[in-house]
This record gives sequence, structure tokens and C-alpha cells, in this order.
Amino acid sequence: MTKETKTGHRSWSETKTARRAHLTDTERAESETRAARLAGALRLGIAIRDTRETVGVTQTELAARMHVAQSALSRIESGRTNVTIEMLARIAEALGTPLSVRIGQEEAPLAS
Repeated sequence: MTKETKTGHRSWSETKTARRAHLTDTERAESETRAARLAGALRLGIAIRDTRETVGVTQTELAARMHVAQSALSRIESGRTNVTIEMLARIAEALGTPLSVRIGQEEAPLAS
């Protein structure tokens, strides 16, 4: 039995569970891999935003320093786009901070 919201729709967690029930093992594994990559992009974006705010620079100011559109920087900070090493280097330089990369360090999940 599903609980319905005020609008008569299932909750997001119930919808997600129902969708996953119809996936094959391969599709489920691919979905989990994709979700992990998206979570990584979001963590990276949050780290960029936190550093930018610590330095005291607005998105608009940072975008101008990098010669990119503010909307492009917004997509990076929200984890909605893949970021190249070159772009990470440009961000770090524009913020006046070193670029540091860790591989193999486990991070806590954002949410389940």
C-alpha cells in the first residue's frame, strides 16, 4: 500500500523504490554507478562553492576572473556538469588557491 501526498501522488522514495523493482541486476548496477558519479560531481561542486565563499568571492566575480559565464560556474557548483582538470586549474587559479586532487579516499554518501 502506498501513501499518497496531499496531491494524490506517491512520495519520492516510494516512486524510486517502485522504479528500482523493475530493473535488471545490470541496470541496477549501472544506475548505482551513475548515482555515485553524480554524487561525486555534487561533492566537487560543493567544495568549489565553499572555497569561493571562504575567499569572499561571488559567483559573478569568479566567473569574470575565469572568463566564463556565471551560469557555467553555477552548473559546476551544483554538480550538473562534468569538470575537466583544466577547468579545475582555472578555478583554483582564479581563487588564488592550490589545486589538490585525492584518488581512492572514501567519502561519506550524500544521501540515500
